[in-house]
Amino acid sequence: MIDVSAYSLVVVTMMCFGLIVGFQFAHISYVRKLITLAKRSVNSGTLAPVFAEVEQLRKVLKKK
Repeated sequence: MIDVSAYSLVVVTMMCFGLIVGFQFAHISYVRKLITLAKRSVNSGTLAPVFAEVEQLRKVLKKK
């Protein structure tokens, strides 16, 4: 028979690892987006891509 406390401990541990992995995926996607913005800024010689992204995020946040 399965011990309920051991099963609960395994479930909590797996949830914590899932949360950590989720944060890592979010961080990786955020860094990739920053890298593409930085490359566009360097290639264009201006900060226009960064400002355009900030404006787009402001519009999205205002809608919520």
